[in-house]
Amino acid sequence: MRSESARAAAFLGDHAEDVIGWVLASDEPYAAWVIHAHVLEGPGSAGAAAAAHDRVIADERVRELMHTLPSWGDGDAGPSGHHGPAYLPNRLNLLADMGAGAGDSEHVERLLDSLLAHQDRSGRFLALRSRPGKAEPEWGSMLCDTNVITDVLLRFGRGSDARVLKALEHIKRDSTRTAQGRAWRCVPDRASLWRGPGRRADACPQVTLEGLRTLSHLEPELRPSWTTDAARTSLGMWRRRTSERPYLFGHGYQFKSVKWPDFWYDALWVVETLGRYPALWKGPEAQEQDIEALCELAACLIAYNIDPDGRVTPRRTYRGFELYSFGQKKQPSPFATARVLAALARVSELAPRIARVDVAELPGSVGGSGSPMLPRSGSLPRTALAACPGPAPPPSVSAARATAHVLVRQHLASSRDGASVESISADLVGLHATSQTSPYASLFARLPGFARDDLDVALYDRRSLVRWRCMRGTVFVIPTELLPVVFAATSFPVIRHARRFAEFRGVDGATYSAVVPRILRTLDEGALTSSQIRERLGADGGPDVAATVNLMCTEGLLLRDRPVGTWTDRRTTFVPLSEALPDVRLDSVRTDDAVRTLVRAYVRGFGPVSDQDVSWWLGIGKQRVRHAFDQLEGELVEVTLEGASEPHMVHAADLDDLSSVDLIDEPHVALLPALDPLTMGYANRGRLVADAHCPWTFDMSRNMPATVLVNGRVAGVWDATPRETPGILVHLFEHAGRDMAEAVEARAAEMGAFWFDESVPVEFVRSMIALVDRPPGSFAHPLRP
Repeated sequence: MRSESARAAAFLGDHAEDVIGWVLASDEPYAAWVIHAHVLEGPGSAGAAAAAHDRVIADERVRELMHTLPSWGDGDAGPSGHHGPAYLPNRLNLLADMGAGAGDSEHVERLLDSLLAHQDRSGRFLALRSRPGKAEPEWGSMLCDTNVITDVLLRFGRGSDARVLKALEHIKRDSTRTAQGRAWRCVPDRASLWRGPGRRADACPQVTLEGLRTLSHLEPELRPSWTTDAARTSLGMWRRRTSERPYLFGHGYQFKSVKWPDFWYDALWVVETLGRYPALWKGPEAQEQDIEALCELAACLIAYNIDPDGRVTPRRTYRGFELYSFGQKKQPSPFATARVLAALARVSELAPRIARVDVAELPGSVGGSGSPMLPRSGSLPRTALAACPGPAPPPSVSAARATAHVLVRQHLASSRDGASVESISADLVGLHATSQTSPYASLFARLPGFARDDLDVALYDRRSLVRWRCMRGTVFVIPTELLPVVFAATSFPVIRHARRFAEFRGVDGATYSAVVPRILRTLDEGALTSSQIRERLGADGGPDVAATVNLMCTEGLLLRDRPVGTWTDRRTTFVPLSEALPDVRLDSVRTDDAVRTLVRAYVRGFGPVSDQDVSWWLGIGKQRVRHAFDQLEGELVEVTLEGASEPHMVHAADLDDLSSVDLIDEPHVALLPALDPLTMGYANRGRLVADAHCPWTFDMSRNMPATVLVNGRVAGVWDATPRETPGILVHLFEHAGRDMAEAVEARAAEMGAFWFDESVPVEFVRSMIALVDRPPGSFAHPLRP
């Protein structure tokens, strides 16, 4: 075996023969098949793999997996998450990883026929999904459907089918130039126009790997000439991990440590996929930076997953696989060990160079609390292996570190290259817009060089942002591409409240149905305010137009448009949604998918957060929040926040940043408007406001005024005086030292120049009346008499 296991010995050293023997002697024929088919070399490997395959198909655990595969079609929308273990293509990929193939199961063959049966005219394979407002599920396709489906069909021997060949041609056409290089982007579902939450023009790491895996089944001479360039793009994403992170795809602990069974973007998937393209590290196309990146990835795969004795003990697992060694965390898994060795075997030529990588010194690769591993002859050095973290995230996060991280995520602690009004709105999951001026001031506090026209152009010319009543019935400025998600997740209570208000104002169902067409015809002549609509209708003594228009906005018939006057004017015009946004389908997203998407985005923008924070912010019950947490298992990580009794959640992609973020340099000052997303973003605002200051920072409805934020804590409030006497008023709760007072005054002067288009005086006010002692609405002008 010593000669046959040379590729394993390149990484396991003296442990190779023992580990290979342990895997082959286990009761997992699928682990033995992986070793014979992908690790061992020699004249007997093919025959041994065939014999192992027969044992795989006879194994009761494999047969159980086959018989419990989810259906595809037949009116069943099925699991919706592409990254979930219940998604049929993922289950089929697992079976293929275990050695199952063409003709091994009649049930599998029928499911493959079902996958083939649903294809659009262009060649993309389709998935069936529930749609809100639709009685029946609908077929649609994103690239993370068609790419992985085509890959599965090829793995199970359907490569000669004309439909697969058509899909392959479309996959080639879907590849395009992106800011990151040749790759595949997140392309919208043709039927629903729904796309994932990543930025439209960027490469999608997962879809790109799926495309590369699919094309790897073709003979090298039949692959497109740019295939190696696309593989190189994946390595570029790793190289830029400290300065650029693809949306929702990080490169920290969750990326480096495999979650079993493995079918999503992580170090194993990257190494296993790119290992199919040897032109990356040898031959005329090989580039030094690509070789270095691939060696780093392989070194991380080893250091974060292989135990000191050469075996893999799963550190993270999906539920539902407890009968398999890769579904538990207590013992080494023969199958997991075999899968990691198979991926490394593809790049065994690079083993000496991989051994020289010091994982502990890699930028962005923050180690954990794992025990140091013993050095092995011919394997990675101790410095690399000692970086292997423990199975759990950091048990506690300090309040100071959490605050510093949130300020960065909220674009308050540092400016990011390429940030825009759209990207900031997306990162904050919307800007509060109940007050007409709030979104402008929120952006001014976060985006260097921001001008009011920047937001106006996005809202009313590009239509890349919209004003929409959504979470908790509050008006937000949100990205247009997020509108179907927000509508699906939040519209039910918002519409119910608007309908009840309309009925209270005398607009019953019959009246509403009669007046809506008249209002829409009236708006054919252009955008109008509710008062102007009332005049056109001649509705003296008729239905309440304002209540009717409000209900039409919540139902998605109308869109809030430009104000009548300047940016401070509260009078709003309205236009038909179908004319302003003809490509938007509000019924294109399933409610559970929408809630999950918003929960994920909120945790990224505001985490660490508790389930109470999420429940309050989204306006849904804790039970639905916890259901979303369950659906996001593997993406969200539980941490303990200093000073909090309940557990908090952060996104896995942010763990490294949370551990390494620079603490705040004092004094760090930001002026935030009334109802800013940050100050209104938590149910427990004690993390922002001291108990003693609450009477001055919350009114009776828990609304917050414009605040002075110092080092992430509310240190005072501010107000803009009337335009007749322009100026900025500031009240600080406690005596400020000279440096802090000067920093606050400088920020206030900048806000004054923005607010009034000229330099205005800044006045420090010694005292203020507590908001809880003032009439409702006083939070809007807390320092005025």
